[in-house]
Amino acid sequence: MALIMFACMHKAEAPPDCVAGPGGSVTIVVYANHGGTSIPNYFTHFDTAFLKFGTIISPGTKPADYDTYYVGSPREDHIHCAGLKCGDYFIYRTAWDSIAHVSRYGGYGISITQKTGDTIINVAVN
Repeated sequence: MALIMFACMHKAEAPPDCVAGPGGSVTIVVYANHGGTSIPNYFTHFDTAFLKFGTIISPGTKPADYDTYYVGSPREDHIHCAGLKCGDYFIYRTAWDSIAHVSRYGGYGISITQKTGDTIINVAVN
């Protein structure tokens, strides 16, 4: 799992005036993909996107390792992480695979330079 988390990083750094965190107008839209297929949020298992501010490197896999989290809505195949500033983020995404009946996990580091609008992320989960 560590290889997956470190392999999925966007290497560019955010500009110095971009400090990741809440209070902005950026929305990160996070999809969980397994084998090229997007995994929808299951109605009895709400998938989660955990965000760590100020880094594109995984801080770990425990919820306490992250600064905030966003929970998906049932039957949607993505999670909206709204109200963010530009900056560096590491996203750890969980997803319930209702076909295989297993939890899937993956991570992605990204630097966001835009100050408004949506950024779409596809996180490979295994």
